[in-house]
Amino acid sequence: MTREKINRLSEVLKIQTHSRQEERMVDYLVSVCKEKGFKVDVDEHLNVYVTKGEAEWYPCFVAHTDTVHKINDNMIVVETKTDDGRTLLTGMDSETGSPSGIGGDDKCGVYLCLEMLDKLDNVKAAFFVSEEIGCLGSKHASPEFFSNVGYAIQYDSPEGDSMSYTLMGDTLFETDGEFCNTVGELILERGIEKWEKHPFTDIWPLMEKFKFSCLNLAAGYYRMHTSNEYVIVEDVQNAFELGLELHEKLGEAFYPREKAVKSTGYGTYGGGRSTYGGWSYGATEPKILTEWKVNKRKEILKGFNYLDDDGNISFDDKLLIGEDYENEGPQSCYWFGYKNTYW
Repeated sequence: MTREKINRLSEVLKIQTHSRQEERMVDYLVSVCKEKGFKVDVDEHLNVYVTKGEAEWYPCFVAHTDTVHKINDNMIVVETKTDDGRTLLTGMDSETGSPSGIGGDDKCGVYLCLEMLDKLDNVKAAFFVSEEIGCLGSKHASPEFFSNVGYAIQYDSPEGDSMSYTLMGDTLFETDGEFCNTVGELILERGIEKWEKHPFTDIWPLMEKFKFSCLNLAAGYYRMHTSNEYVIVEDVQNAFELGLELHEKLGEAFYPREKAVKSTGYGTYGGGRSTYGGWSYGATEPKILTEWKVNKRKEILKGFNYLDDDGNISFDDKLLIGEDYENEGPQSCYWFGYKNTYW
């Protein structure tokens, strides 16, 4: 990410918001988008709707404007480096020197939506209020605005390698449909390997109400909802580049969500992150993800010299590691030192 873009990300992160106290971000978004000539509407709930260009079907990028952190006008953004050389942004109280939640959840998403508006010719963006207290803004999403949206992409999944496969137990797209088959491999290649069962975010009411396919992708924020929250710049940049690649693949078309499967449970964003083996809740794992995991398992096994050049495993070794190593479901990887990484 260039210095100019890091500065813009820091600028967005500095804007103080809290659920039901989001006027500063709303004013910022309206000012920036109107200055660039985009069509901007603000509804009675303070949801912000932005349209750029002309299209029969628009891609729509989504973020929420509130954070869980209390307003702190002394919060400054501090830039440092991780041990492996990545750029880290975190919040600090300028008077006390104490950590102060930076609000990457979901101000990283706000930044990414603004970048998509700048980069793409025909695009919509929706910025919803009060997601953190029950998607209060998106529950009132404008039917007129979304009447010509072909698919929606939200940036509100934690860290740099996760996405939502289900929200509130419902799949965001058809398991083996055109949408998933078009973008699944690309998402995996970009390192988004944890397809998880999450509680809710704004595209949940959108996908239920408007019946288009959705994604909720990693936005690059870590330790969310804590004062020690931080943002990894390289993960935010990866999310931006993935968004452009997804748009190139999907284009300006409508992708229906007609055959979504209702699941009977979902994981959490917090300490109990779901694992690849946690698919016992009703929703079928996408075939493209299953195949990717099988290939990843084979790569690991080949690295331990358990597979020959033809990808075959010996009978003795199959007994050692378990004959169903290619099947779905959790397999213990303690023997290899990969505890539940690809099993």
